[in-house]
Amino acid sequence: MFIGIQILRGLAAAMVVVHHYVASQAEQGVEVGRWLHEFGGSGVDIFFVISGFIMMITQSDMGGKKREYSARQFLVRRLMRVVPLYWVLTALAFGLASLAGAAVNTQIPVEKFLMSMLFLPYSDGPVSMSDAAHTAYVIPMAWTLTFEWFFYLVFASALAFGLHAYARLHFIAVVFVALVAAGVLAQPQAPILQVVTSPLLFDFLLGCAVAVLYLKGLRLSAWVALPLALIAVGVLINQLHGTVFERTAIWGLASFALIMSASLNRREIALSAATRPFAHLGDISYSLYLSHFFTLALFVRLQDRVPLLNDGYGVAALAAFALLNLFVAEGCYRCIENPARKLFANADFSRLRPRRKVTEP
Repeated sequence: MFIGIQILRGLAAAMVVVHHYVASQAEQGVEVGRWLHEFGGSGVDIFFVISGFIMMITQSDMGGKKREYSARQFLVRRLMRVVPLYWVLTALAFGLASLAGAAVNTQIPVEKFLMSMLFLPYSDGPVSMSDAAHTAYVIPMAWTLTFEWFFYLVFASALAFGLHAYARLHFIAVVFVALVAAGVLAQPQAPILQVVTSPLLFDFLLGCAVAVLYLKGLRLSAWVALPLALIAVGVLINQLHGTVFERTAIWGLASFALIMSASLNRREIALSAATRPFAHLGDISYSLYLSHFFTLALFVRLQDRVPLLNDGYGVAALAAFALLNLFVAEGCYRCIENPARKLFANADFSRLRPRRKVTEP
């Protein structure tokens, strides 16, 4: 179900990888394409909208089946899904950085490692979240997981109140609007406060809204869904230079339209020989997202030793980098992420059930 969403998740991860690849090549003096850098950055917004959609859908009445949930069950399931791979790779990155740092007398502070393990940004003074995204985590890409976890906490609060999907959407909207307004007024300096007051939170809200439209039975014909998707892609490709509010208004709404076209289309995308590879890219998207920090560092070093990877246009380098990323991501998925997911898939949550049962009306 939702093969289109799964494909988009994989493509969003690939977009972020390209975003960081282009930036690294620019540092090496190779201009691969500025528009690719801008376009790739929008993959984060697509991720956030998908996250809002998936959380709302998976915690709702589907197929006429009534479910029982609790905030604790939801958070524990999220922990078991997100933490294993992240902790392993963060510990690996910290270990490698410590070994390398010992040679040049530069070490990652233990406090930074511990805060990274808790999905919290580390800083030794006031810093913007955009800057902190590059310095506040052992794995820089983890800044998005801080946003994810804050969304999970707000979503879990809605579950704790026993709200059904429509009321849950209103609750999340009120919380996010209030927090963003507070951020505009207070202009917080601490990175974590910048996270919980960021307009990027609206991306999750937009995803929740698409899920509610789906649950209400709204469907789009292919004649509407396809043009909507094409317009959304066109907007995402448009270069963006501005505030985070402008980013949310442009990339957030374009991602909203893209998720709508993929999830509300009456002609659902089927799993076939043509779509299976892209769907599998969605399966390994989390591994791809986190592991490309390592492959990027490795690849930059390979470029110093392999002349073919410095062809002046970046075509051979991009192809080699893509293959290396897929290989490493597949390994992380098969060896860490998927085994951990299977291990916890049948965990007994009976002790976590609340006395009050919450079901969709």
